[in-house]
Amino acid sequence: MADLVMIHSRDPDFYMLMSHILAASGFRTLPADELAAVLTAPLPEIAAILVDTSDNIDQFTRFCAEVKAHGLTAHLPVAALIRARHEESYLHLLKAGIDEGFVRPVSPERILAYLHGLAGTIRKSGQQGSPAQAERYFGDIEIDLQTRVVRSEQGSVHLSPIAFRLLRRLLKTPGHVVSRAELIEAAWPGNSHVSARTVDVHIANLRRDMAATTERTSIRTVRSSGYIAVIGNQ
Repeated sequence: MADLVMIHSRDPDFYMLMSHILAASGFRTLPADELAAVLTAPLPEIAAILVDTSDNIDQFTRFCAEVKAHGLTAHLPVAALIRARHEESYLHLLKAGIDEGFVRPVSPERILAYLHGLAGTIRKSGQQGSPAQAERYFGDIEIDLQTRVVRSEQGSVHLSPIAFRLLRRLLKTPGHVVSRAELIEAAWPGNSHVSARTVDVHIANLRRDMAATTERTSIRTVRSSGYIAVIGNQ
């Protein structure tokens, strides 16, 4: 069965065009006019929610926040297509919980590559697991490389793709400062539109998720330098 992408847009022409592009690449699509539409869709089949923003950014940030606040949909990846000259909206959408943002115009290939990556993760997470799928790092902290779930004795959390890549980069060199430039290279490969402020917002979200999951790892800010992952009593 094809993977499902839900599209939140107030532009019928955009919805029809994007549906055609996605269908040609093997995806099914459904409109997501509001949260209720997402809840009535087959949730296990949803690869992502694609949000087409417009001048009324508040409307779209509310929708994203509702999706991320609901227990049944909080884990769904949300990607936003941000219209040109509205790049400042990216930070508002990040705070609302989006996992990825593309500034228009953007090539369909970039969006499709992102969606295929997510769909592949969903398929693999539904297969029988193997010891190689989970990578244990420090103490009770375990990171599942297929599902992006971080587990510890205290609990577990499902990370967004960007947060997952940020955490892996920080844990690659615990106790050592990782610059924002290094984090951008690790989490947004090939994306030249990422600002230091964008990194800060994602790190703040990652800190919140990790604090709810484990007391052994903290992410500290090193002023004017970057961030450092501190494990246990380091």
